[in-house]
Amino acid sequence: MPDAFGATAIRLGFSIYDVSYAASFIMMTVLFLYTLFAITEEPRPLNPNALTQGFTNVPAVIKEAGFLALKHPSLSMLLLALTLFLMATNPIEVFWPTHVKGMLSEGHANTAIGVLTATYFFSIAFGAALSPRINQIFKRRNAISLSAAFACLAALQIAVAFQGGIVGFVGVFILFSVVLGSTETPASSILHSCVENHQRSTMLSLRSLVQQLGAAIGLMVVGGLAESYSLQSAWIGGAGFLVMAVLLAGILAKRLETSG
Repeated sequence: MPDAFGATAIRLGFSIYDVSYAASFIMMTVLFLYTLFAITEEPRPLNPNALTQGFTNVPAVIKEAGFLALKHPSLSMLLLALTLFLMATNPIEVFWPTHVKGMLSEGHANTAIGVLTATYFFSIAFGAALSPRINQIFKRRNAISLSAAFACLAALQIAVAFQGGIVGFVGVFILFSVVLGSTETPASSILHSCVENHQRSTMLSLRSLVQQLGAAIGLMVVGGLAESYSLQSAWIGGAGFLVMAVLLAGILAKRLETSG
């Protein structure tokens, strides 16, 4: 949209990227109106204190989940491995448009990046759909599947960093995205097998929290390396987090086999 309507936006006194923001606003408004009028829902009794109670319960929920993870070594290893996983891969997701834009012609760069962004998310979804079949190859040994996926991601992350042309980058990046999506089934299966039914929502919240913390730390570390050296060197260095995740997943696999 910036490529197609950017010139018009500039004539009206806006940035070319304001076109995307305007389109997003329009679509979210349509979605809001559709949700409001087209989806019927039975009225429920209102509890004015529910929101306040939700916020005040957050520390207790985090405390409960933290103690549960500490009491369960397998769960602790899984959460640490997933944190390292996000520390390595999130900087790829955030910084790749900057890397790719220099490979593209100015007139079509925004369009190409938009298409590749959509392809990235579809590839993750495709990898998640393939994940159960990949897990069957490893005889449903989830930790082994997760370790293998982390090892492939480490190799692909290094390969992504070495791509200097757009064709090679797109090919490796899509493969990277598919493998990224394939980690979901084994990781979730291990988590669910480690906790009781009534504890799962709490652990899912803790998992989300530690992964977001890992992503933030990874962005700071890799961003600092990119500023001091280069983005490619930072990505290669970030693959070291995946190597550590591979080792942790391997230890976790042995532990689960012994306990199982």
